[in-house]
Amino acid sequence: MNERRSRIWVVARVHGPDEGGVQTYVAQVAQGYARAGREVTVFAKSSAGPRRVADGHVTLIDVGPASQLRVYARLAIAMARAWAGGERPDAIHACTWRAAIPALPFPRPLIVTVHGREIGRPGGAAFRLMRAVLSRAARVVAVSDATRALMLSRLPMLADRCVAAWNGVVVPPPRAETGNAAVHIITVCRLVARKNVAAAVRAVSDCRAGGIAIDYAVIGRGEDEPAVREAVADGAVIAGPGGLAMTGYVSDEELAQRYRSADIFLHPQIALEGGAEMEGFGLSVADAMAQGIPCIVGREGGPAELVRDGVDGLVIDGRAPAEIRAAVALLARDPVYRRKLGENARAFAVQNFCWDRHCRLALEGVVPQAQDVALPVREAATA
Repeated sequence: MNERRSRIWVVARVHGPDEGGVQTYVAQVAQGYARAGREVTVFAKSSAGPRRVADGHVTLIDVGPASQLRVYARLAIAMARAWAGGERPDAIHACTWRAAIPALPFPRPLIVTVHGREIGRPGGAAFRLMRAVLSRAARVVAVSDATRALMLSRLPMLADRCVAAWNGVVVPPPRAETGNAAVHIITVCRLVARKNVAAAVRAVSDCRAGGIAIDYAVIGRGEDEPAVREAVADGAVIAGPGGLAMTGYVSDEELAQRYRSADIFLHPQIALEGGAEMEGFGLSVADAMAQGIPCIVGREGGPAELVRDGVDGLVIDGRAPAEIRAAVALLARDPVYRRKLGENARAFAVQNFCWDRHCRLALEGVVPQAQDVALPVREAATA
């Protein structure tokens, strides 16, 4: 019997090869839907466009870089052309609420993902637009309980249609012991104020000044880079063992190697603007946990949900320099404790961070399960 395969449209304002967490989200959600037996068309923009790329059951229609309004128009036109060509998706998944705007004219169930700061900050006309868009959604997917709470503090009428679903990870093979003479600490993130990276650098510098051998690498770039660079320069004059480095963004191969050789992942994030500017999930934290790296995270925002304090990492007050410093010193000095936390972190990540589950929750109650036609593929356990 020739059954019609379920189709999902995924809409985003960003896509790889450009850098960022939402770019990762778009790619992984598309692949998750494909693994569930669905045909997926991704409408997005990147610096590599315009282009059309087919990869198995996922087709990318990249409208290319342009001003924001032009991108919206191009996305709407691309979707209209697909509709005119006969595509009838069972649902449209917008990867941010703004990406849902060009999807509004199409009479299909709308799913919208909310990540954090993009729902906390809008005011005035932008808030009214956000409210109108999210009110049109059949399902709102929040990437953490913290994000869901933030959204419902602003739009409580959406409680019944909003579900919290953690992002997934691609679990790498088990790591060998690092065998580092100096403890290797990494931070991987976009350098913005809420990540609190300058405070992390100062905490590591204080530990080095106290005689702890630490090699610390900050991997990423962003508008807070001058403050981070100043903290690194101040720490560089300390004659302690180890060193400090800012790498900027690195290749996937180098990033994988940095994770493999890391002993501690440091991410003491804080919330700003009365909680509106917050870290919704923390993909880099989840990636580190999947590697078996113990994480030190701030207590504000989504990462504090992922890390169980004293079980698979440490949760500290990112606003308290002494707490960051004490956590770094504790893990740097105790390799047995580090190993235990790292093993627990990996086990937790394998059990709880699953893109296939995320996609199932996104569609639950929106697209009937009976429409699934499973493909003979499974979510990769290793990469």
